[in-house]
Amino acid sequence: MTRVAWVTGASGGIGLRVVRRLAEHDWTIIASSRERQRLEQATSDIENVCILPVDVTDETAIKDAAGKIKSDYGRLDGLVHAVGSIQLRPLHATSLDQFQDTIKLNLTSAFITMKYSLPIMMRSGGGRIVLFSSVAANVGMSNHSSIASAKAGLEGLAKAAAADYAKRGIRVNVISPGLTETPLAAHLLANENSRSISENMHPVGRIGMPEEVASTASWMISEAPDWLTGAVIPVDGGLGNIRPQETRKT
Repeated sequence: MTRVAWVTGASGGIGLRVVRRLAEHDWTIIASSRERQRLEQATSDIENVCILPVDVTDETAIKDAAGKIKSDYGRLDGLVHAVGSIQLRPLHATSLDQFQDTIKLNLTSAFITMKYSLPIMMRSGGGRIVLFSSVAANVGMSNHSSIASAKAGLEGLAKAAAADYAKRGIRVNVISPGLTETPLAAHLLANENSRSISENMHPVGRIGMPEEVASTASWMISEAPDWLTGAVIPVDGGLGNIRPQETRKT
């Protein structure tokens, strides 16, 4: 039986790699992001991919997209919600609109997408969901008030959903990356100095590569043990749990 996965944020640096990995393992993929042309270009060389453009912050659009998945495939075995943003600004300099936009894109979109995916998974006997948080949800980092709030909320959402649907055969887990080499982070890595600062923050001495995060996500969807649910897995070069080794001049 062909397994079906819905990947949102599918044209992004991590989402696209998840699509490729799952397709290589014979999943049928519904690939979603806002822009059809960008999606088509990004996935043009990947087999078993259905393009389904959608704005993940639009409840009606997500409801319609989920309805199409149900009618076209009759099942949904995996959801990878690879959606996020990087809003770096001190709290006093963040407008309410900026804060709410960050919450809407990072947290509300996850709620909406899960709301309309879960009933399909329940009808098809279970499934797996992977959401993306940030190391900033658990480590106080300057200028991260908006994204930290959104991602901390997302982790709470995931754990509650994992509890709600554990006996329905649905597993809900979260990946919490550090800074990763994606187009989303390009402005933070624009020059040698800023890149060096970012690399030195991580105990392993470098930022993450999108394939490292994507491989974890695809493993959680297709190969992880059934006992794994409600977990937040750090893929962050040690940033969330250990301190970088100090370098002393001799």
